[in-house]
Amino acid sequence: MKTKSALFGIAATVLSGCASITQGTSQIIAFTIDPVDGKCTVTNSENSPIGTVTGTSNLLQTSKGAQDLIITCNADGYDQKVFRISSSTQTAGVLGVAIDLGITDMLTGAMWKYPEHISVSLDKNKP
Repeated sequence: MKTKSALFGIAATVLSGCASITQGTSQIIAFTIDPVDGKCTVTNSENSPIGTVTGTSNLLQTSKGAQDLIITCNADGYDQKVFRISSSTQTAGVLGVAIDLGITDMLTGAMWKYPEHISVSLDKNKP
């Protein structure tokens, strides 16, 4: 019985990063940009660049984390649009709290998730 308890304890410790294992530490965000020739630059809240997406190359892979992402979109003949998206906690990350107080998932950022799809519609310049 002690052997089973010890094995369970070791397994719980090894698998303690629930979201780290089941959800990963990065994700892909899909963008829909109108107009299609629009371009969006994504930075983190410290203004470090993460990537650029367009209406035709619209997938961005980013590390998960608690930081907001700042999105700046432009297109010729349209007003610039700047907005931020926030991450939210995932169920697997919350469950990890029960095993190791969520430390692994917090450190890796795995307990957080950004929206999977972002729609951006730019307004035409006013004459």
